[in-house]
Amino acid sequence: MSSVAALTILFIIMLAVGGIVYLDTAQSMESQISSLQSQISSTSRAGPQQTVTSESSTMGQMAPSLRQITLIAEPAQITLASNVTYDAWTFNGTVPGPTIMVNQGDTINFTLINKFTDMAHSIDFHAAEVNWATDYATVPPGGSKTFTFTVSYPGVFMYHCGAQPVLEHISNGMYGAIIVNPLTPLPAAPGGTYVLVQSEFYLNSKPGTDGAFAGNYTKMLAATPDYVVFNGKAFQYQKAPLQVQPNQLVRLYILNVGPSHWSAFHVIGALMDTVYIDGDPANAEHGMQTLSIPPSGGAIVDMYFRDPGGKNPFVTHDFSDAMKGAIGVFSVGTGNTTSTTSTTKSTSSTSSTAPTSAVHVSIQAGAGTNTSSLGYSPDTITIVIGVNNTVVWVNDDNMPHTVTATNKLFDSGNMNPGDTFSYTFTSPGTYTYGCSYHPWMKGTVIVEAS
Repeated sequence: MSSVAALTILFIIMLAVGGIVYLDTAQSMESQISSLQSQISSTSRAGPQQTVTSESSTMGQMAPSLRQITLIAEPAQITLASNVTYDAWTFNGTVPGPTIMVNQGDTINFTLINKFTDMAHSIDFHAAEVNWATDYATVPPGGSKTFTFTVSYPGVFMYHCGAQPVLEHISNGMYGAIIVNPLTPLPAAPGGTYVLVQSEFYLNSKPGTDGAFAGNYTKMLAATPDYVVFNGKAFQYQKAPLQVQPNQLVRLYILNVGPSHWSAFHVIGALMDTVYIDGDPANAEHGMQTLSIPPSGGAIVDMYFRDPGGKNPFVTHDFSDAMKGAIGVFSVGTGNTTSTTSTTKSTSSTSSTAPTSAVHVSIQAGAGTNTSSLGYSPDTITIVIGVNNTVVWVNDDNMPHTVTATNKLFDSGNMNPGDTFSYTFTSPGTYTYGCSYHPWMKGTVIVEAS
């Protein structure tokens, strides 16, 4: 071998060795930087006086299951604002429709029943991946449709009627939220958990013969709403603030159904610690002041409230919309979960004081944050007409709840901590109910004849 060839081979070997050393050093440096960034993130993003542990080390994955879900398209009159009623088009008689909470990987066996007598309706699940031409086809008056789909992605998704014109069907109230929890659950939120659905209403200039307003399609096309609301009613959370706990993680599931205006969600006097865009943990942002949510967009907001006893308003920072009803208040607790006041609410026509034979049901402590809790204890009761047919619910939790019948026979409205609500049943049957704020809370009353 010539001396030139030998030198050439030696030079190539030196370059290779140097490249390996450089590559190994670069990978080591990247690993160190990544580790350092992870440490910084875990310490700087935790809320005040909080210790955050990786959720995978504390909670197991949720097992997928088969869920049976039915929505009923039906007209209903709702209270849109003080002294303002509205002839709404609804799912299950409410606006928004029921919040559906499932887990990533669940299979949904869904049925839509159309109880309208003069109008076709349909369903559109933004969480589904299906053949829309068949599964989302319109259902004629009096008809029904069933199909199955699997939810593959976690998030806060919209569902709505997709019949034409879609703008009119959404604007009249046919929408709701479907929340798909991730396979690996997010950290617990002991400070409070709420679902907030923002939407717009467009009213005729005068009420109809029934005293209620109907929708105005010309205003819908012009995107000039009369009301912009959270959870179907203007300013309701100014009068009945949402209770949260100081220095504990609070979780908000937020959906903007529009149908036309963007939401600029903002909490006055607080910052959003972690925001999961569209409700997917893979899409995390931190330290946000205002969250921009397009029509049909959603998010999960995790945050902390620092001032015990404080009041923190929440708004859409589009103040022309905020002044039309999209304003509420978070009332920050003092850390004392014992209520100092108590009010009694009753639908009984004879007395607001429940008889001694009444059956008592407790809204359990922690029901507002524990999604695996039934919420009501006992969750199923049997009563007898003329013997013990009055039921009294007591809110023993540290945040508001409702007792709302599935068939709308009774509704407590907002119940603050310590509040009670009673209802006297007069007809045999099985009555299911739940909390309007926390969809995992369910109860049943079985009424027997004397």
